[in-house]
Amino acid sequence: MSYATIMVHVDADGEISGRVRVAAQLANQFKSRLIGISSWRPRPPFAIEGVVIDPKLTTEDIVNRNAALKARGEKFKTGAGLESHRVEWRCAQKFPIPYVLQEARAADLLVIGREGRNLDPYLFLDPGSLLLGAGRPVLLAPPGVSSIDIGKIVVAWKDTREARRAIRDALPVLQQAETVILTEFCRSPDDVAPAQRRLDDVAQYLASHRINSIIQKVQPSQDAVEDSLLAFVQRESAGLIVAGAYGHSRVGEWIFGGVTQALLTRSPICCLFSH
Repeated sequence: MSYATIMVHVDADGEISGRVRVAAQLANQFKSRLIGISSWRPRPPFAIEGVVIDPKLTTEDIVNRNAALKARGEKFKTGAGLESHRVEWRCAQKFPIPYVLQEARAADLLVIGREGRNLDPYLFLDPGSLLLGAGRPVLLAPPGVSSIDIGKIVVAWKDTREARRAIRDALPVLQQAETVILTEFCRSPDDVAPAQRRLDDVAQYLASHRINSIIQKVQPSQDAVEDSLLAFVQRESAGLIVAGAYGHSRVGEWIFGGVTQALLTRSPICCLFSH
């Protein structure tokens, strides 16, 4: 298995971020095509202290913005450092989230960034909304990260559909790893034996896909599982976390479980999610 096509989201303005280098590194490793994607949406009229402000763009504004997006694409292609026939640029004047979700059909893997603040939805992606709607595995790169080390990978196992999808979707990187650590966290001593049986099954599944350097670790957890997981990853000096993403929509807002939320907002290393 491989990732034949990787898509990376590129912010419409600012510096070309480290996630582009992460995506290009993976594209090199898997001999993949790389698609850069970016979009923006003009703001609708809004009111400030009773005064209506209409930021409607003129035809000239739109032409200039399209030119800026095209120039952004050229900068992306240069930064990716791949042969021209392996790099593609897509852009549009649309909301970023629905546009990327629409175009995700073209890729095996999406690479996106994580920002530490609320960002303008007319310009930037919300990782959670994209993750739960993409129908593709999503690799989340933290701020400041510009490379990925898949030599040692931690699989955060939970016996759920999402975790099974994550294992399947991560097979290409797991096959490249020198060490794969399967871990499940248990609250009670009574849970240890069942957890070990589950990890045995997962290890056997991975071995059937030519992944043999597997370490199984059932971990007791007195603290919150997300804190225990992040501490474990740091102790192991892992370069990537593979996990299922657990969440649901409530009144138009995505609500995530503790582990997913922690990985989305606090993980110091890249995370590969499936939902």
